[in-house]
Amino acid sequence: MGDIFFDLANFAVNHDLDEEARHELLAAYFGDVRAADARALEMMRFMSLFREAMWGVVQSAVSELDFDFDGYARQHFDRITELTAEPAFDAALA
Repeated sequence: MGDIFFDLANFAVNHDLDEEARHELLAAYFGDVRAADARALEMMRFMSLFREAMWGVVQSAVSELDFDFDGYARQHFDRITELTAEPAFDAALA
């Protein structure tokens, strides 16, 4: 019921798909790889990681579980930093 690109991005992020594999994912889903779809997937990869990072931030403030939520959030913020350095992300912003 959500944005299909967010769902595909979650899959790509959770399976560490490289750019080639992400294009294969788009081709499998849509039948081909359109530039607009590749850009949308890149933007939603960012949002997927950001959501996970912010979930960790919130959980570190409210959860009573014995888990390193700060570390979880930091890991996802670090992955955002890596993502924003990728040429595919830079191209998606153009």
